[in-house]
Amino acid sequence: MTSPTLPKAGQTARSKGFPDLGRQGGLLAVFTLACLTFFGWTCWKGLWFLSFCDEGEHLLGGRMLNEGGKLYVSYVDTHGPLIFMLSQLYGALFGWHFPQGARLFLPLLALMSAASLYTTSALPGRRQRLLASLIFVGGLASYWLMDAFYMVSFYAVAGFLTVGLLALFVVPAWLDKTPSALPSALAGLCLILILACAYAYGPGALLIVASAIWLLAGQKNYRAIRAFAGGVLVGVLLLALWFLRYADLGSFVVFHILFNQIAYAPFIHFGPGTFLLSLLPSFQGEAFYPTLAHILLGGSLSLLLYRRPKRNRIAILIGFAGIILLNARAAVGFKDGQTLIVAFALAGLALMTFFERRGEPAGKPIGKALPCAILTVMALWGSSHLATNTPFGWTYRDTTHKPPYTLYQPVNDALSQKVRTLVPSGQPILMLPYMPEFYWMADRRPPYGYYEYLPWDWVYAQHPIPGYPHDLCQSLLKDPPPLIVYTPESDPTSLTVRPFFACVRERLNSLYMPVEGFPSLHVLRPR
Repeated sequence: MTSPTLPKAGQTARSKGFPDLGRQGGLLAVFTLACLTFFGWTCWKGLWFLSFCDEGEHLLGGRMLNEGGKLYVSYVDTHGPLIFMLSQLYGALFGWHFPQGARLFLPLLALMSAASLYTTSALPGRRQRLLASLIFVGGLASYWLMDAFYMVSFYAVAGFLTVGLLALFVVPAWLDKTPSALPSALAGLCLILILACAYAYGPGALLIVASAIWLLAGQKNYRAIRAFAGGVLVGVLLLALWFLRYADLGSFVVFHILFNQIAYAPFIHFGPGTFLLSLLPSFQGEAFYPTLAHILLGGSLSLLLYRRPKRNRIAILIGFAGIILLNARAAVGFKDGQTLIVAFALAGLALMTFFERRGEPAGKPIGKALPCAILTVMALWGSSHLATNTPFGWTYRDTTHKPPYTLYQPVNDALSQKVRTLVPSGQPILMLPYMPEFYWMADRRPPYGYYEYLPWDWVYAQHPIPGYPHDLCQSLLKDPPPLIVYTPESDPTSLTVRPFFACVRERLNSLYMPVEGFPSLHVLRPR
């Protein structure tokens, strides 16, 4: 009878085909569960959190498209098409009974970005990739409410797409790892979607991509480049098909690109000086967010450059210049959300890459990398207590203890009920100067081509692009809506007392009359 074979001394369960579930594996499991639970909690809070006006116009635009409108024609807005495509998709799938449910797109995109980090070819070990994705998820959870990642806004969407572009294509090229065909094609699609978020991302995104293609071309890795180009073509084709039905290309160029450059840019002091000043560190108010992003990017850059060949170092520097240029307008707070999101992802990738370069075995990143990952997430969570919420200015405690809100619903206050009494369903109203949420509250749509009136609208109206007029004062003469809601007291910057608003006040006096008991309501005089 043959005696049973016993394992030799020192033989582990791993050598017999079983997973190693020792102390370090258990700690990794706890860390994973903690990050995912924290992320899920903040996403749930974000679903019921307060709104900001930009989100209201994005959801309103999606609803108008669902009802037969055309972006940049019947619904004129200065933002890129992708955010309206997402809100339109939500309405087509689920209707508009619960509009703030569109916020669920943001956690979905965030998890897709985390998945791209977990599957990246930039890191060889499964556990390294997991730790990189957990640092990303932990950073997102720490700032999900504070920097308004929950809102239906193109800043966060662009950030998540850029993470996919970096993880699937760019960072592997930086590290001399060959990206395969499918991830490269998905990265090409991400590039087109980033450009569809806002044209301002163009210079930065193209620099990021150029840094990778330069390295891949030098390696004669044309397969990855061709796959990336294929993804770009697919993205262009999908956008073109959507534009044929739901938008107008000429109006897109005029009202998204030219309008912003000609009419809007002077109001934000856009230029090289403003951009360079934005790089100076500041730990006060909303300026804390770009400062944190730059600190994380600086640390990530130094780790990625560690022991790299000269050509790779140059490419990485070019790519990081592109990442900084994603905020070419030098915005702060939630308007720089894409840079902070990318910084979280690169911090995770760079930290795990550094341990790999230091000789940490691919299958055992737990030794030093796991404690560093845990400390990084804890530091990010701790730093969120130093910031103030954007755009509301609350502390972390204030933000996380706010009660839940139900937004974008018809309300039964006296003003909204009076609007519904005066204007039948299906008829438009105009809310001035800017409060897109009111269209939801009153359950009425805006008139053709207008939902707001701001100083840059007046600047454009003085010198419009031939063939593309956009002048509210002239439109009120030709096709006035039956009711205008005029609430100057709700405008904190007193826009309505500036000279640009004079013509609107003139139209109100000549064409409309106030409603007794409701001084903000003005109904069209009988003709």
